[in-house]
Amino acid sequence: MKTIIVSGLVLITSCFFYSCDSAGDPQATDLTGRQVTYNLIPGNSQFGVSGTIDFKERTDQSILVEIEVNSTGSGGEHPVHLHLGTLDVADAEIVALLTPVNAATGISTTRLTLLADQTQFSYQDLLNFNGSIKVHMDDGPNRDVVLAATNIGINASIDVNDIAVCSSKEPS
Repeated sequence: MKTIIVSGLVLITSCFFYSCDSAGDPQATDLTGRQVTYNLIPGNSQFGVSGTIDFKERTDQSILVEIEVNSTGSGGEHPVHLHLGTLDVADAEIVALLTPVNAATGISTTRLTLLADQTQFSYQDLLNFNGSIKVHMDDGPNRDVVLAATNIGINASIDVNDIAVCSSKEPS
């Protein structure tokens, strides 16, 4: 009887660990292997937030965008904007809103396929994009506080001297 119980527990445990294997994870199997990572530098705040943003090409031509920043020490969410131009362009147009960073975990995951104007946006478009990313404190009174940011695409090698305030106009 003990052998049957032990065998049953081993079988159940094995099934549990097999079901948690990433081989069955569509996000892992739907990736092409092409990806680019940018370092997020502290923005114009006193909080010293930094981290990384990964852009991973998916087989369906969408882009998996994964952001991870160090803890902001606050609750709620931090909006993330994809902008035209480099970080120092004042009132840079917002071309896409990404999933906000969860303040408790420092994580954001977005599946990006279209810009706000409904233009298709592929991994190759990203590599040739004249843009930047900004993680903001909030969408309210602290909208101009940039926690972390980076230039992306063709702007990736451009050094940042200043991080400008964003356009207050939401993408349409």
